[in-house]
Amino acid sequence: MKRMQKVVVLGNAQTVLLRQRLSYHLRELADVTHAESLDGAQVVVTSCATEDELSELVLGPAGLLTVERPGLVYVDVSWIGEALSLEIAKAASAAGALYVRAPITHGPAETPQETISTAMVSGGPSAVDAAQMVLEGLADKIVYLGAGEEARAMTGVLDVMTGVTLGMWAEALVFGEAAGLDWSDMVQVMETSAIASPIIKDHAVRVSQFDYESSLTCGMIGERLEAALARGKSKGVVLTLTGLAHQMFVGALGSGAAVSGATAVIPWLEAAAGMQPAR
Repeated sequence: MKRMQKVVVLGNAQTVLLRQRLSYHLRELADVTHAESLDGAQVVVTSCATEDELSELVLGPAGLLTVERPGLVYVDVSWIGEALSLEIAKAASAAGALYVRAPITHGPAETPQETISTAMVSGGPSAVDAAQMVLEGLADKIVYLGAGEEARAMTGVLDVMTGVTLGMWAEALVFGEAAGLDWSDMVQVMETSAIASPIIKDHAVRVSQFDYESSLTCGMIGERLEAALARGKSKGVVLTLTGLAHQMFVGALGSGAAVSGATAVIPWLEAAAGMQPAR
């Protein structure tokens, strides 16, 4: 892409880390900032924690794409659904901006102490080409999935895996607890077993201490699984395990766990089994 002078990062989800990564990667090519003014910016990156935040930032009364932005390269790394992304794509086209979807996922690297970030990218080839240098600064690995909303579809696939994995783990823990196994011992075995996944490892220490808080909430998982089920139904795909996991999280939500971490489904399952929560 052409030489950049200004890259602006907006939003409230890991934006400090993203600015740091971009500042290092583009250190001799562009000024990376969190400026209120977008004057002179060739690239804008948004990273928001919720769809409501992103919608207000981009489509609201003073939104990024409510005025003409001819030639602006707009990269969004937020974890959002296809419906909102389609609205953003329409607004970007009307504003003359090049829209790239690039949600980022994190997984294990070659050593246990490291993680690797992967940008799941979709958008028109010219837009993605224009954003290539920025994408390389945002993530360790870039996977191009298609010209439309494929990146958002991929996040839905990962949502299914996350919800089913956490639901399975919670159910297994409560089953083992009912069988008289020590809580900490169970978590320790599971964390290093063949069925352990990065998301289990990420929550294991907290769960072993009966701490069910995390940035990924029951409410988020419930909404994402519901969206996946609707998408599956529209495509004629039977998502049996997703449906069961969704029921578990809906139950936890009914007990007031909406803003609690996703593993708060554990005490809900304990209560459903008539057990005293593990402590």
